[in-house]
Amino acid sequence: MAEKTDSRDMVIIHSVFRRELRLAPDMVRAVPDGDTTRSGVVSEHLTDLLDLLHHHHEGEDQLLWPKLRERAAEFTDLFDSMDADHGSIGSSIDAVQSALRDWAGTADRAHGDRLAEALDALLPPLVDHLDREEERILPLVDQLLTPEEWGELGARGFGLLPPQKAMIVLGQMAEDTPEENWDVFFSHLPEPVQQAYTTIGAPAYLDYVGTVRR
Repeated sequence: MAEKTDSRDMVIIHSVFRRELRLAPDMVRAVPDGDTTRSGVVSEHLTDLLDLLHHHHEGEDQLLWPKLRERAAEFTDLFDSMDADHGSIGSSIDAVQSALRDWAGTADRAHGDRLAEALDALLPPLVDHLDREEERILPLVDQLLTPEEWGELGARGFGLLPPQKAMIVLGQMAEDTPEENWDVFFSHLPEPVQQAYTTIGAPAYLDYVGTVRR
C-alpha cells in the first residue's frame, strides 16, 4: 500500500509561531530601558522567528499553492484568501521588523513599546490564518499531494537554516507537541539529524530557552 501524506508536521511548526509570538510582546516590555545586552538577546530571537515565518510562507507560495490550485480549482476562492493573508501578514511582519531595528541597539522604552504593539497587532490575524490553514488546507494536502511533494516543503525550510539554528527550531517544535505526534515526526528525520538533536540539539535548546525567557 502506498504511503499516505501526513501533514500533521505543519501543525507542529504552527504551534511554534503561536507560542513564541504570544510570548514576544511581554518579553520586549520586560527589557529594562537601556539594557542593550538584554535587547540584543531578545531581538536575535525575534529576528530568527520572523525569518522562519517569512520562509514558511514563502515555501507555501512556491511549493504548495500552485499544486493545490492545479488540482482543486473548485477551491480557488479559498486559495485566493490564503494568498491575501500572506500579503497582509507580510506587511505586519515588515512593521515588526522596522520597530525591531529601532529598538534592538538602544533598548529605548518608547521604541520597545512600539515594537510590542506591532507584535500584538501581528498575532490575531496570523492565528486566524493558521487556524484556517489547519482546518481547510491540510485536509486537501493529505488528499492531493504525495508524501514526496509534501516533504519538499519541510526540506526547503530546514535547508535554509544553519545547523545550529535548525537544532533550536526542532527544540521549539518539540516543546508543546504531544509525544505521539512528535515521535511520528521525529521518526521521519534523517538518522544523523535525529542523533544530532538527541545529543546536542535538545540540551542546547534548554539553554537557549533559559537565556531567552530568563
